[in-house]
Amino acid sequence: MYHSLDIRLSASEGAVIRTLGLIERRGFSLGKCSISEAGSNGRSMQLTVASSRSGDLLKRQLQRLHDVHSVELKPAVSIQKSPGIRPINRRT
Repeated sequence: MYHSLDIRLSASEGAVIRTLGLIERRGFSLGKCSISEAGSNGRSMQLTVASSRSGDLLKRQLQRLHDVHSVELKPAVSIQKSPGIRPINRRT
């Protein structure tokens, strides 16, 4: 199952790494990631992840991170519909 998330982060050092680390440690496979500046002191991160686990569970876990301002769980879309995008499997 695929989950799409829109995350607002602080621009602090290590915020992106902590966010991506939590996603990986919780068993979600990163399929797509886009990060852009969002104002003077923030970043916007759009993610598509794959897992059999609930997207709401990941949302609640991300909201506990100090650097995360907000998390929006969007309706799931299939990564296969986007050309050239496949989930990253680091454990090969």
